[in-house]
Amino acid sequence: MKRSDSRLLAGLILFVIGAAVFAYGIIQYNNDRASLGGSLERIFVGSSSVEQQAIIEMITGGAVALIGLVLLLTRRARSR
Repeated sequence: MKRSDSRLLAGLILFVIGAAVFAYGIIQYNNDRASLGGSLERIFVGSSSVEQQAIIEMITGGAVALIGLVLLLTRRARSR
């Protein structure tokens, strides 16, 4: 396997995993916003722990997907 092929594979895997984690964070955030428990926790504590975890997942997933996208695009630019 060539080095460029391994970069393509790594970029693709990182992009897919990052996008999945980002999407899961969005779903988890929306579910917490719609739940009664999340609403009560925000009233009494100020913020929901599930909401904070979902935000961290969205940031992490977005960063990993961005790294994967950069690997995919730099591989294509160099191969031309």
